[in-house]
Amino acid sequence: MKKLFTLLLLAVIALPTLAFDDNDYQKFVKEVKQDVWGRNLPQFNNRTIPAQYKNESAVILARYEELTVDLSKKFNVFALGNLKQNTAVYLKRYLIKINDKAALDKFSTFDFRTYDRSFNEFMLREDHRTVLGVRVIKANGTVKEVSSDEYQDDNEGKKGQEKRAKLAVPDLQVGDLIDYFTYDFDVIKEDNLDPTLFIFRADYPILDYQIHCAIDKKLCTQYRTMNGAPDFKSGQNGDNITLDAHVKNIDKTLPDYAFNPIAQAPFTLLYVTNTNVGLYYTPESAKQKGLQANPDAKVIQKDAWQPWSDYKLKWTLYKKLNKVVKDAKKLKTDEEKADYVYNYMVMQTLLFKRPYENAYNFSTLFPSILDRLKVEYGRGITTSLYNEPLDQLINYSDATRFIILKNGKCYFPLKQSVGANIIPSIYQNRDALRTDKPKKFAKGPFTSFRIAGSNASDNIETVDIDAAIDGGMMNIRRQNTMSGCEKEDIIPIYTTAEELVKAWGKPYEFTTFSDAYNYKESEAKARAAERAEQDKKDIPENFAKEIKAYHDKAPVKINGTKVLNFGENNLPFSYTVDYQMDGLVKKAGRNIVVSVGQLFGQQTHIEGKARKRDMDLIYDYPRSYSVTLNLNIPSGYSVAQESLQKLNNHIDNEAVRLTTKAEISDGKLVIIFQKVYKQQRVPVAKWEQVLSMLDRAYEFTSQQIILKKK
Repeated sequence: MKKLFTLLLLAVIALPTLAFDDNDYQKFVKEVKQDVWGRNLPQFNNRTIPAQYKNESAVILARYEELTVDLSKKFNVFALGNLKQNTAVYLKRYLIKINDKAALDKFSTFDFRTYDRSFNEFMLREDHRTVLGVRVIKANGTVKEVSSDEYQDDNEGKKGQEKRAKLAVPDLQVGDLIDYFTYDFDVIKEDNLDPTLFIFRADYPILDYQIHCAIDKKLCTQYRTMNGAPDFKSGQNGDNITLDAHVKNIDKTLPDYAFNPIAQAPFTLLYVTNTNVGLYYTPESAKQKGLQANPDAKVIQKDAWQPWSDYKLKWTLYKKLNKVVKDAKKLKTDEEKADYVYNYMVMQTLLFKRPYENAYNFSTLFPSILDRLKVEYGRGITTSLYNEPLDQLINYSDATRFIILKNGKCYFPLKQSVGANIIPSIYQNRDALRTDKPKKFAKGPFTSFRIAGSNASDNIETVDIDAAIDGGMMNIRRQNTMSGCEKEDIIPIYTTAEELVKAWGKPYEFTTFSDAYNYKESEAKARAAERAEQDKKDIPENFAKEIKAYHDKAPVKINGTKVLNFGENNLPFSYTVDYQMDGLVKKAGRNIVVSVGQLFGQQTHIEGKARKRDMDLIYDYPRSYSVTLNLNIPSGYSVAQESLQKLNNHIDNEAVRLTTKAEISDGKLVIIFQKVYKQQRVPVAKWEQVLSMLDRAYEFTSQQIILKKK
């Protein structure tokens, strides 16, 4: 605490001496461009592209990444000691051939941070700068560097220390080469750098990919190669550890569909850590200076357990949470008590659109409450779907802590949770370790297990549509209902705070949103009123975006929207939207043509080289999607029989199912569209089965029916 106070004092006193303005930045830009463009990188002189890539949207002829990290210690009288300071430079340079409009659109504009001289969370001034350099190379070999005059400030209406700029690359055309780089310069104090990810694959083929790292040997450098990534060649140059990799002709690209790069792409994850930072936890493995290539995951797992085991502080509960705990004591079973408290935290998370407590705080707060409730529990660690597996853990911060009751029920951090009875999708089917030792559990004993998954029948979105033709318009009333993981990230988008608290707050005697605040009544009501005004603006906008996303087109008008069920107590979440669309109904002489396929939501379209696949498919979770359309047939019209026959499909295999069928019932055209993804991970051997279903579903969106005049 004394050190923190002196650091804060230092930061305040030093403020007047730390000026950095646009003129300083432009001088820095000039120096960086001279350095980067002047480097001897012969691969950036290549202009030859193999014929096999002529149909690619773009080709990366050269890609170069360089990371340098230097540790310095500066004595300061106010800090009564040395301040640790990391200076890092991360250069990324690309030479790319633009072969079509899609690639042209992608590389024609840039938006980037120029500089940021803000404070970190400990009020220490840091220095972050980014330089963008761009050159356009024409087919005749002419090279033109984009002038700094073309860069536009992008700071209007923005607050804070960060400055931004944007660039529209002039005279870039299909057939050109673009040679560009980003140069990130960062000076951070008493802190560690963010991890660096090197992916040996891209959206386009890569002819030459080179990586060079030079890292101060006084730092701890740890890396993990994943999914077949090539290992670094390590060495030492003076006081620096060097890491190098050079790969050519990477023809495989990153799929867009059902692909998890962390689980499937070859990559290396690199952590550079100070061996002792006074204001942060330094894991035991990182106290060793130098290089640790692919360290034993069990050592890193111990890093994850240790600070949890060492935690000694006692939680003081807010008044409202304290009442929740007291009420939980009246319940019968351990699971009921734990659920009651956990769902309160979920409610607060949904209401305020941020976790009630972050993951680390949750891992100590929740068990401290269970202790008060005399509920027995164990502890577990795992990693999410978007982190490396637990048995390949490279940094303790990538592990997720969770709590396990004696009956095996797990309680995870709150960010994606929608209730105590639903395991967040990012943790389903993940390997985990648990210990039931109540104290000093960093060394175990541990039991390995796999967290439960879910089935397609658990995660369902059903859509019920009542539609009626109104001249050249279509009036649509649509109800969407979601269960299981389909509720994730949805509930707060369409629900006002007042609506949500009325549904979720009943067990806790909350009747209005102001009840959720830990403030005096007057301030709570004022904040609730502010939120109500914001909800009046945000919720209609969100529903308008939902309708546009469903049809890939904005509605003519929206008549009304309403949330029907709010997802509490493991119940579904559902809402209705009532709106009018054009472009779905056309006159054809005496008959009417209706584009019914466009009423079933946007469907995935796989085309081009993406139709060939050499990797498994990984979905977030198994799920079901079902739409039932009831279209009123106008008086005096009938549905042509040939139109009905085209609406029937059936595909069913180990991986997926698609069923569509149509019939006439009580003067209505009834169409049922059902799609099921049965597995979270589908072997690539079954790709053709999945592709067949996706093709059929996409083709269905173009289906029309003819209403014949009688």
